[in-house]
Amino acid sequence: MDLPEKEIQTILSGIKDFVLIISPEKEIMETNAAFLKQLGCSREDVIGRKCFEVLKEDKREPSNCHNICPLEEVIKNKRHCQVELTRLDYNGKPRHTELTVFPIWEKNGKISKFIEISRDITQRKLDEDVLVKKVEERTQQLNESHERLLHQDKMASLGKLSSSIVHEINNPVAGILNLVLLSKRILKEDVIDQKTIDQFLKYLELMETETRRISRIVTNLLVFARQSKIELIKFDLNNLIEQTLILNANLLKLNNIHVIEELEYNLPLIKGSDDQLKQVLMNLISNAVESMATSRKKRLTIKTFSKKNQAAIGLKIKDTGSGILKNIVSKIFEPFFTTKTKGKGVGLGLSVVYGIIQDHGGKIYVDSSPEKGTCFSITLYREMAPERTESIREG
Repeated sequence: MDLPEKEIQTILSGIKDFVLIISPEKEIMETNAAFLKQLGCSREDVIGRKCFEVLKEDKREPSNCHNICPLEEVIKNKRHCQVELTRLDYNGKPRHTELTVFPIWEKNGKISKFIEISRDITQRKLDEDVLVKKVEERTQQLNESHERLLHQDKMASLGKLSSSIVHEINNPVAGILNLVLLSKRILKEDVIDQKTIDQFLKYLELMETETRRISRIVTNLLVFARQSKIELIKFDLNNLIEQTLILNANLLKLNNIHVIEELEYNLPLIKGSDDQLKQVLMNLISNAVESMATSRKKRLTIKTFSKKNQAAIGLKIKDTGSGILKNIVSKIFEPFFTTKTKGKGVGLGLSVVYGIIQDHGGKIYVDSSPEKGTCFSITLYREMAPERTESIREG
């Protein structure tokens, strides 16, 4: 039974959302008070007029119905349609509107009318914009803090190498100095014959070798210490391991650590930040050296292998150190958690390691038992997800 027009008006007036009843010819058949108030007009101004003539739209918005008509979308898809449009109010100011159009079907399958229900979501949009801005600002702050933390941790790792690097550089410098002094003495005392020239050439070759050795050490230190822009490249993990071992060579030698390399030949390249992953290796090697300080057998095993079924690379770093108690294994990746004595560290190393692996979309696990050593297992995927790529670039 059809309701009288007066009752329909009463029902519509009680609805706070904006309601329009539109004919198949896109003429407004009925509306409610909330809609009229929003537009600042009377029923006489809208009834019988085309909907697109009454509804003033902000043409700057690409989603408005002058591009995609919600009524035509209903006809095309044969079901209701929901869109967000930007319309102008009676002051000419843009208002964001959430709009739903429901079709009313006749028995013959034709549409008899459309029911359009909409609501003003301008404030919600403004609140969302403010929230998005705050999230972006906070994310930027976190990224800056993360970048500082990475560099601070890098400097801490570098500090641990200082004493061993001094010996590493002093030895070739002392050798070069001795050769220079010896050459000067020979020049003063002996006649320069072919034998002396051959001897000088031998000295020069030794000095060149030692100088290049110093240069390599200093270059590695500078590369590791720099706070550079993050670059995502494809690289060989085995090469990165060799570079890191060269940098730690004297530290390992001074602590009598025997290094066992089990690196898979012709390992597939992985994509990521070689600078950050070198920091991971530095941390794990440094921790392994410290854990083996009182061990009788001091073996550091580094193993790489491909995981073809996962399109990933596996890395294991295992030591024969003191190990970690089972009740604290789950806490070792937490920031500022440390088992070291006061003044020996602030517990940022492994949390930084965990963060870098997470940023690369990888996984890291630890298996450890007291007095039986520790093994860190890392999985790095050959290709990074786009969101991980952006995360590292922003960080």
